[in-house]
Amino acid sequence: MSRLTISLRSFDQTKPISVPKPLQPMPLWLSVCLFGVPTLMMAISFYIFRPWLQSLGISEFKSFLAAHIVPTALLLAAALVALYRVENYPVGWKALSERFRFPRLRIQDGLWALVIFLALMAGYGAASQFGKALVLSGWLPLPAHLPALIDPRTPLSLAALNQMAGGTLRGNWEVAALYFVMLFFNIVGEELWWRGYILPRQELSHGKWTWLLHGCLWTLFHAFKYWDMLGLLPVCLTISFAAQRMKNNWPVFIAHYVFNGLGIVVVLAGVLGILA
Repeated sequence: MSRLTISLRSFDQTKPISVPKPLQPMPLWLSVCLFGVPTLMMAISFYIFRPWLQSLGISEFKSFLAAHIVPTALLLAAALVALYRVENYPVGWKALSERFRFPRLRIQDGLWALVIFLALMAGYGAASQFGKALVLSGWLPLPAHLPALIDPRTPLSLAALNQMAGGTLRGNWEVAALYFVMLFFNIVGEELWWRGYILPRQELSHGKWTWLLHGCLWTLFHAFKYWDMLGLLPVCLTISFAAQRMKNNWPVFIAHYVFNGLGIVVVLAGVLGILA
């Protein structure tokens, strides 16, 4: 009888069910820290890691892309650790989609993404001219040896892209592949960390004005290219406002992906040899 009892007890044992922790408000000091640390990482990656890669003989283009991949990949890792380890959600898409606000994708999400994308293009197109004017007038000095992709003084041309590629961009599929990797971590890492993990907690502390705080802090994340922050301010505010208003991150995710992904069209045209 005792052996049977022990056997039944062993059979009845089950794994403990993970219980997610209640969502906690995020105080201002923590918001500043969770935006500030990635901002510092991005600056270090761009101004120290990128030149170091170039000193090893890696092309300017690949070094530029790698300098974006590392910090944004760390954002993605941080978001997943925060979700599954810190907040104790069960591993899987269901928990991620619920906590990070990615419900079932609908057609109207794509339509809203188009509206948001057009707003981003209009806002950036207008505001970025102020930053460019400050640079060209000499009021805003720039760092030396900026990649042509983000240098407002350099017209984007095939010659500039070839120079970044260390010879010729045509047929350089390594650059194209690395660009796609960069774009993946750039958008997925940022959206899961900023809008997925941080924004809902900020809303519990700052209410209806969360988008303003969130957008300004996100703009500061781009301080590594400070000359472009005037143009990026309306972009960051628009995405933050839409994300908070909709409580659905698909439209801003798609709009952000397309907005940042416009550069891949130019790169692919150069790789395919159809860029004049």
